Amino acid sequence: MNKRFPILFFIAALLLAGCTKELDKDTPDAFSDLNYWTGENNVRTYTWGFYELFTGYGTGTTGDFYFSNFTDDQAATAFPIFAASAPATSSAWDWSYIRKANIMLERIDGVPMSDEAKAHWKGVARFFRAMDYFNKVRLFGGVPWIGKSLDISEQNEILKKRDTRQLVMDSIMADINFAVANIRTNDGVNTVNKFVALALESRIGLYEGTYRKYHTELGLNDGDRFLQEAKDAADQLMTTGTFTLNPNYQTVYNSMDLAGNREIILYKRYIAGAMTHSVIGYTNSSTQMHGLTKSAVESYVATDGLPISLSPLYQGDDNIKAVRANRDKRLLATVDTFLAYNGTLVSGLSSSTGYRPSKFLQPASVQLAPNNETDAPIFWLAEVLLNYAEAAAELDALGKYTLTQADLDRSVNLLRARAGVAKLEAPGGQQVAVNGVTFVDPKKDADVTPLIWEIRRERRVELMMDGFRYQDLMRWKKGEYLDTQKNPDAILGAKVPANGRVLRNADGHIMPYAATVSRTFIDPKHYLSPIPTGQISLYPNGALEQNPGWQ
Repeated sequence: MNKRFPILFFIAALLLAGCTKELDKDTPDAFSDLNYWTGENNVRTYTWGFYELFTGYGTGTTGDFYFSNFTDDQAATAFPIFAASAPATSSAWDWSYIRKANIMLERIDGVPMSDEAKAHWKGVARFFRAMDYFNKVRLFGGVPWIGKSLDISEQNEILKKRDTRQLVMDSIMADINFAVANIRTNDGVNTVNKFVALALESRIGLYEGTYRKYHTELGLNDGDRFLQEAKDAADQLMTTGTFTLNPNYQTVYNSMDLAGNREIILYKRYIAGAMTHSVIGYTNSSTQMHGLTKSAVESYVATDGLPISLSPLYQGDDNIKAVRANRDKRLLATVDTFLAYNGTLVSGLSSSTGYRPSKFLQPASVQLAPNNETDAPIFWLAEVLLNYAEAAAELDALGKYTLTQADLDRSVNLLRARAGVAKLEAPGGQQVAVNGVTFVDPKKDADVTPLIWEIRRERRVELMMDGFRYQDLMRWKKGEYLDTQKNPDAILGAKVPANGRVLRNADGHIMPYAATVSRTFIDPKHYLSPIPTGQISLYPNGALEQNPGWQ
């Protein structure tokens, strides 16, 4: 087993330290930029530092899973609100990886290796540049596009204005397309390869395509171009035959070792004593958990494939046994068999909403934070299937593609089959059916078609607590879901009897926060993060423009 992934930080730190120049004098036992680029192995080693961009389960109370709880899926133990003003600094406004990628691109042609190897490593550099820029666009919108390494004297480039979203996204797509065309199919165990690049392309294309469709204020009417890229990339990956769903949904999230799991495209390896995380520890200790919300739990369908508001199989929420009865297996894997909350603890455990997150639990792992060793998925087949289905449905809605039953059967219906629920049918016209009967969820938003609504549901429940939900709401322009006045279920919990210690609403559902607490979503302010004011102050007056609402 290749164990480089978890120790990349340490190797990269040593490498970066060794690659600095001191008084422009080389020493025989130290690397410098002048003597480093001598062969393919050195290029490969240089790329290890990029893998820090994959957060995975994190190393403390941050991570792409569970701890990314500022959504309508979880109620954090401390009520999360939007910042009132722009901060002075932000770790996201960082260009070190962009510079690192640009340096690599500028050095590769001088390295003695084959043209195929040069193309591969340029593809890897452009993959990581695309990924880092994509993360920045999701947060800030248009940002300065830097396509070369800069010297301190190049102040005009260092302090260049923000480029348009269109320019940056076109540049990102050029990078990821180059990566797909040139990166090797296999360059070692658990490293970036062609399949990983395709997965990222599908993620980027879906995000930008839907963002442009729903954020009409941008005036960018070519969302279908990105949606087509997402669909084609997902289709190419799906048809390789290399990846298949694991029969057990939970193994993606609680495996001690994801090597050999054919659902996984890329994962982050955790090893005791080298790199560990805290996800299990925080869901298996006396620290109160970030519980799933009423909104999240009610989004799972019944085994007949119908929403709970329509299914005769749904038994209500008077107790946890009723909630779990006849439901999607993904709910059963995600929420435990008992409720635990203030005043009614179970073995010392409590959840903000009563619902205990359980899909990350693994008894074979060390149970205490921060010593958990289970591996984290980075790219995996389930997300690609969802990307394909949503892109196809959106293209169908735009009149650019005709979605068929075969499209659903090779994507979301594979996930539903694993979850033990009836398959989704597409009778046409953006309608949906189960067992030949057309239905419309009464909770469906008026501006969303039944087909897109149900595919969004599949995405939500399949990727529950996986770090996608917040950005999904942003790209769909559904920020109001985070507004607790408009969507009170976003912070409510399970229905429980009074015990003198837990706050409940009039219907008996847990209120994790005081009744006076609320969160307002402001459009357009909260669709983008603020540019750090400390960065704005470094530029000539007005050169670095702040995002709307944060001025």
